[in-house]
Amino acid sequence: MEFTSETGKIPKGYGYLLKPSVILAALTARDLGGIRIHLVRSHGRRLFDARYRPPDGDIPYERLNIKVGTAHERDLPPLRRQAKDEALPALVRWISDLVSQDLPTAIRHGEQEIELLPPRD
Repeated sequence: MEFTSETGKIPKGYGYLLKPSVILAALTARDLGGIRIHLVRSHGRRLFDARYRPPDGDIPYERLNIKVGTAHERDLPPLRRQAKDEALPALVRWISDLVSQDLPTAIRHGEQEIELLPPRD
């Protein structure tokens, strides 16, 4: 497994739901094979979602792109708890199930997406 991340600047009074180290620890607790994981933390409506991409003609490996968003500081404590206690384990189960399939099955099913927390208003 290869893990990379990027973090964008956020407005004053906002914070990210999850740290990269928390996500990495949850993912490395499972054997995910040679998948490449890219985390993007950015400010926007999205709170927490992920997209799986199987190998294709241009890229010969499986990829998981994770997006984690921000929330206003007053809303962060319950959202962080929900992200860590519910959404992150759901992500780990989801990607573990996908990479456990044989590769031809994964390729046949194509890209898949999961919304782990609904977008903020």
